[in-house]
Amino acid sequence: MAGDWIKMRSDLHTSPKVVRISSALKADRLRTIGGLHSVWSLFDVHSEDGFMDGYTLEILDDLIGFPGFGAAMVSVGWLTQEDEGLAIPRFDEHNGQSAKRRAQDSERKRVARQSGNVSASEADKSRTREEKRREEIKPSNANALLVDSDADDALPTLDLTSQDSTDAAEPHAGHPACPHQQIIALYHAILPSNPAIRDWTPARQATLRVRWNEDRRRQNLDWWRGFFEYVSHSRFLTGRASQHDRKPFTPGLEWLLKAENFAKIREGRYEDEEVTA
Repeated sequence: MAGDWIKMRSDLHTSPKVVRISSALKADRLRTIGGLHSVWSLFDVHSEDGFMDGYTLEILDDLIGFPGFGAAMVSVGWLTQEDEGLAIPRFDEHNGQSAKRRAQDSERKRVARQSGNVSASEADKSRTREEKRREEIKPSNANALLVDSDADDALPTLDLTSQDSTDAAEPHAGHPACPHQQIIALYHAILPSNPAIRDWTPARQATLRVRWNEDRRRQNLDWWRGFFEYVSHSRFLTGRASQHDRKPFTPGLEWLLKAENFAKIREGRYEDEEVTA
């Protein structure tokens, strides 16, 4: 779409991470910069939270025409490989609408200060046509955010509790969007002694989204209410089990959602009072 853009530092070509990627791939830095632009643009167009469901490093390399580039980005911390896709760490700081708006606001204030004709407060009120266009097409968020996160999916509107999970792994097969904030609210309400969620990062969003999509029976808030209530009865999972003179372990939501831990919980592995994690 005309006018869309992404943030890239003017000194990016001298970044040690760029040098490391170029060295690993035996590519010149300008080609590496081009690869980064292609990857970040891909995420900007097709992702709202920095997670690309169903993508692999091989698919990414094929899309940008640069073999090995995805793995090289992973090696320097600019990309992570999750169970069900790829994610860009701190995506909301460097890309997405919030980052672009901050950059535009900063530039607008700078121009206003240099001109001397417009106050900072007046500069804040000024909006470019591009920003107005984005405001008009951005969907409203009917659900108040509970944690620091861009994951503001709406509540599911389809009754899918009676269907099986044969196509649950498909990212866009008619599934209701994962209601991150509502599930987090249930976690806080039912497990108040467990660690509170302060920052719902793209990686954490990706893990919850995978658990949600794995089985249609989980695509319902009642299922998650029952899951957290089950967890609340476990002394180990709520930090009440003795740990042989060690400080009790109290897992957070991220730990509960990890594939191996999630499976063990559902298998009843943590029903005893004393469990070794």
